[in-house]
Amino acid sequence: MTEALELGDCLLSGAVGLVVKRRSGIAEDVARLVVKELVESGVEVLVDETVDYPSLSGFPRFSISRDPPGRVVVVGGDGTLLRTFLRLGERESPLFMTIKAGKKGFLLDVERYEAVERLRDFLEGRFREVVYPRYRVYLEGEARACMFNDTAVTANNAKMARVHVFVDGDLAMNIDGDGVVVSTTAGSTAYSLSGGGPIIDPRLDVIVLTPLNPVQLFLRSIVVPSGSRVTVEASVYSNPLVVNIDGQYVYELEPGGIVDIERCGSGVRIARFRWWEDYYERLYTRLLAYW
Repeated sequence: MTEALELGDCLLSGAVGLVVKRRSGIAEDVARLVVKELVESGVEVLVDETVDYPSLSGFPRFSISRDPPGRVVVVGGDGTLLRTFLRLGERESPLFMTIKAGKKGFLLDVERYEAVERLRDFLEGRFREVVYPRYRVYLEGEARACMFNDTAVTANNAKMARVHVFVDGDLAMNIDGDGVVVSTTAGSTAYSLSGGGPIIDPRLDVIVLTPLNPVQLFLRSIVVPSGSRVTVEASVYSNPLVVNIDGQYVYELEPGGIVDIERCGSGVRIARFRWWEDYYERLYTRLLAYW
């Protein structure tokens, strides 16, 4: 189960970092509101090295991959958030606040119109801290990244993928098709869902294995415990494959190659202001009713 910690009313101190979606006028406008509120509250503002807006150029810089402050506000969409988590690596997670300024932004629970109000709550400790697990992805035994959402092992150039999927060493499925998606609970509403996988309630802590367009029509998603070690082996008869981690990092996998996925030691800490209360409402308004 995803760990949720009730902080109650407590004043948090120290600098606040800011990560902002690039090339977005909306994200820049929201970021300026955030900065204004932080400055007026007497809080030191640090801006991530990837932020290139002139309006935010006068603040000290930090790197989420080297020296993140204890608190970080992310303004953007799901892609911005996933890139930030990947850049964090296996370092101890700062406490993140997430503000939606993207097209879908399902993972970000604060809307633009309430950004200032929720920022005040963030500064004064009025939120629930939720720790999301991540999973380390190995390619041929070499650790590549800790995924937050999912890892997809798929065919390249529209050719058939042939993969064997193991859970803790036991064969779970043989797939001839487009490949397989290994997703976290948080990632169950992403690629896995598009492939016919289930929506997992965020209070559950599991891994979902979803075959993509298998020739074996009887194959369906499998839900396994979060502590499982998942292995995806490319058949020696398969075409070359592609491994995509959180939609951001892409690697090639040759026939016979192996991808291992297991729980990463460090999770991600996110301040949530409406923890479970409106999850299914957001699911419909942001995702299921999206076009």
